[in-house]
Amino acid sequence: MALAISGGASKGAYEAGFNWGALKILRDFSGKDPVLGGEFRPFEAASFSGASAGGINSLLSGITWCSRAETDGGLANNINNNLFRDVWLNIDANRLLPSTATSEYYQPDDALFSRNDLRVASSLLREKWRTPAFREGCQVPLGVTVTRVKPEVLFIGDVKVQNQRFYIPFEIYVKQDRTAGFRFVPTDYPALSDASKLILPTQTDLEPNTFNDQQIESISFASSAFPLAFSRQRLAYCRFLDKKIDESKDKKDVSLPNINKEALQCPLGYELVEAEFADGGLFDNLPIGLARILAEKRRDSTINPIPITYLYIDPDRLRYDVPESKKKRDCDKSNPPAACQQMEYSFLSESGLLVGALGTARKYELFRELTSDYWTNNLSELGYLLADKLNESKPDYTCDKHLPYFDKKLKCAEAIRRAGRFLELAYDRIKAPIISPFSVARLSQENIASNCDKPDTMLLVSGECKIDFIRYRNKYADALSGIMHEAKIADTELFRRIHNSRLSSHSDRIIRVSSVGSPITGNLLGDFGGFLDYKFREYDYYAGIYDVVVATSNLICTNHFSPIDQGKAYFDCFNAVGERAYMTLGLNDAKRGRYVFALLTQQEHGESNVFTFAYQPMPDEDSDMRIIHEGLAKSLEAGLIDPDKEKTAFFIEKVFFEYLKQQGFEPTLTKGKEQPLLTQIMDDPDTWSYELISRISNRLVYLEQQAENIFIARESDPDNRDHAYPGIMGAGSYVLRTVNYKYPSFTFAPSTAPKAWIWRNIIPYEFGFDLAEGDLLVSWQPTWSLSKKNKLGIRGTLGFAGGLLNSAEVAAKRENYASLGLDYTRLTRSGFISSWGLTPYWFHTFDEPEIGEQDTFGTDIHVGILENRLRIGLGARDLDDMGNTWFLTIGVTDIPGMVYWLTR
Repeated sequence: MALAISGGASKGAYEAGFNWGALKILRDFSGKDPVLGGEFRPFEAASFSGASAGGINSLLSGITWCSRAETDGGLANNINNNLFRDVWLNIDANRLLPSTATSEYYQPDDALFSRNDLRVASSLLREKWRTPAFREGCQVPLGVTVTRVKPEVLFIGDVKVQNQRFYIPFEIYVKQDRTAGFRFVPTDYPALSDASKLILPTQTDLEPNTFNDQQIESISFASSAFPLAFSRQRLAYCRFLDKKIDESKDKKDVSLPNINKEALQCPLGYELVEAEFADGGLFDNLPIGLARILAEKRRDSTINPIPITYLYIDPDRLRYDVPESKKKRDCDKSNPPAACQQMEYSFLSESGLLVGALGTARKYELFRELTSDYWTNNLSELGYLLADKLNESKPDYTCDKHLPYFDKKLKCAEAIRRAGRFLELAYDRIKAPIISPFSVARLSQENIASNCDKPDTMLLVSGECKIDFIRYRNKYADALSGIMHEAKIADTELFRRIHNSRLSSHSDRIIRVSSVGSPITGNLLGDFGGFLDYKFREYDYYAGIYDVVVATSNLICTNHFSPIDQGKAYFDCFNAVGERAYMTLGLNDAKRGRYVFALLTQQEHGESNVFTFAYQPMPDEDSDMRIIHEGLAKSLEAGLIDPDKEKTAFFIEKVFFEYLKQQGFEPTLTKGKEQPLLTQIMDDPDTWSYELISRISNRLVYLEQQAENIFIARESDPDNRDHAYPGIMGAGSYVLRTVNYKYPSFTFAPSTAPKAWIWRNIIPYEFGFDLAEGDLLVSWQPTWSLSKKNKLGIRGTLGFAGGLLNSAEVAAKRENYASLGLDYTRLTRSGFISSWGLTPYWFHTFDEPEIGEQDTFGTDIHVGILENRLRIGLGARDLDDMGNTWFLTIGVTDIPGMVYWLTR
């Protein structure tokens, strides 16, 4: 068994539940099968590989697999206390993205997100693998994918090529003192020689080919260093000496210091180099190929004739239906307009290829791997292809003489399918349960079954026998070839593949892909939603455990029963295996997990009476889990709720947060008892993104400032110096904050400048001009939020008569003045005409005017444009003399925000 784990940011909590549950079941299901009878083989770990967040889970898998049983002094490994849960449930947005850019959670080597929680987890893991809690002799190949920031340039023949996709292989092994260590011995993998392999160097004071704790932490951080979010990592590594590398680019990189070659050493035939690496999921987010080469290119991998089953944990493969919008576009209707066939060449349509290419690049290695010859010669799968051909051409054809294993006559296509599933079953069992239509007697006559016993099970099992799977496989291959010849199935390619498959049982390697049975919070906010709250991650964790129970039940039972013509037997098996897995994983001892399992079971299987043990009777309600579950269901339906409603970016997230607020969901308090980020988001779901954008923009501007300081320290000559762009980043931050601005209950200046910046309350909020008189206006405006749409402000203004436009003579005829107004503003849904309102004023001139009163009462009506960053007002300074005192003003607002963000 090998595991390949994809990346997915906060979906790591879901993967943690599935991953932990799968390993627990594999370990605990070995031996006697109390459900179906027979005996499972002891499962062996062939390899664990991961990309991005999956790289962290692959390391956790290796540590967990090699641990002794908890009752035998091993690491804690139960549903409420295990490494996966400890690591993933404690990674929280309030520490990933602190409220201030210089928070204590940030370290100098952090980028946008702080790795504080990952560092805490790393420290915990170091303590764990240094304890004598591991099984003697255990070793498991591990691997993570990484992306080189600057492509490595090499020559293949005379062709110059570039590569950024690399992988780092290593092993966890148990030392003599029963602690765990890490190593990679190249001679154990003589066939592993491709140019994408990086080997870690060994410190000169350590055993050859072994690695220290910091190196393991660094490669885990590098593999999960998603661009912009987590900082890239600089790694020293060993590469082949015989690779023709163009080192010119590396030599130009002045940011890379010289490596201390005396402290590190490489295996013979490798050289020590250094480069920067980031998220391995950029070019290989689904590392099935890495899992295969680690499992099958080890020197001793061919000794065991049992083919490897690869479990691919994919949190993006959905088992539930995503509803389609009831409102169809005209092009989707039965009589679409002719223009639907006409191509257009807008910027968005033309650039769509680039956007799509980014997603495809992450999965291209999976495509290339699964279309290779390694995965096209599985004998059972070839049998299923032949069965499909027989169904089409000769549906009534029988082949009992080729497959004489059944207690009744079957059509050949059905016999081939059942025989193929039996081969898959035989690989997993020392003793296999024999279930009709298979016959114990006929299998024994063919010398395939032996040592048969009567099973101790309530299910319809005829016997349990030892299966000679090598002999059975050869006979099955011969049967497929014979059937093709006899039935005159003219498919030379299929015949060739069957012949090639017969040569080695390792051709029967197979992938089992996980699937998600219900929405999870990890899918929100571009895969970062689960980080918002501990209870979000806990829900996803239990959802992963639920899915591994369903997957286990389905896999075991479909190998024994046909859901179509053995429906009752299949569902009896499904229920029994599911209940065994449920008890094995300890769900009966996890109050919250038991409730989530019941919710998900009732949602997916309530109509078919499957897993009734989980929800009849229903466990005690956990209101937090219920609200999350229902909120996710509402989000799934969001595309159908009021189809005519305007959908904005992250509309689904808004629906989710609104439901949480309606139901009174209580966010988890931070460790510092500060207001959680989720609380601020839920406070006003309509502007939920403001706090998130504020934190992101603060940190990004700070990072640009720090980069500029580093560039100055590196190079004294400004003409040769690299430059950061804090001004451009500040301008972008200003625009983002403006678009997403959220009015607090009260503010002295409704500005995008940070609250802690004292000048935001001193610098005038608005500079304006009176287009009628040319006056220059300087205003401050403390503002209260009466509701989401209604704002009330005290507007104080200084007016300089004549301003910059009129001559001194003209300006001298009028006096400078001040005004104080009570401003009412009503916000709109439009970004262009953003608001309208009315402001009654008291005006006071600083000197007694020659004409008119020194104190007058006036008013204006005004509109806000471009997210209220332009204010246009029409009014009069004296209601009793409107003809001579009218004004038309245009003002630029949020001057403090402009000053702050454009001067970073």
